[in-house]
Amino acid sequence: MNKKDIKLFIDFFHEASLKIRREKPAFIRGKDGNLVKSALKKFSRSQLEMMAVWFLAKKPKLKISLGAMLSKKVLEELARKIRDPNFWKELDEIYGQYFPRQIDISTLFLYGNDFAKRK
Repeated sequence: MNKKDIKLFIDFFHEASLKIRREKPAFIRGKDGNLVKSALKKFSRSQLEMMAVWFLAKKPKLKISLGAMLSKKVLEELARKIRDPNFWKELDEIYGQYFPRQIDISTLFLYGNDFAKRK
């Protein structure tokens, strides 16, 4: 965890807020950085990004802020939901809807004609 991870996550949260809720998030200078810094001690950046996507898609009544996303009640609910087998499928669908995976066509042909022979 370093300052770059904090900035990258805050940038991701901003982008995700615009894509999912079509609103800019409310950031509080210093406070939000410290919240992310402490969250990065428990979670990886990619885990926080998945949590942010879930929060933004599933909690439309809550304010778009890092404080709301990392609040005790939201994290407790998320911990309960994670145990549900359908949670990960649902999260993957949400993530795919707003952040479609990009496939580099040049990598499809790295392995010669093996891909074409399989068809």
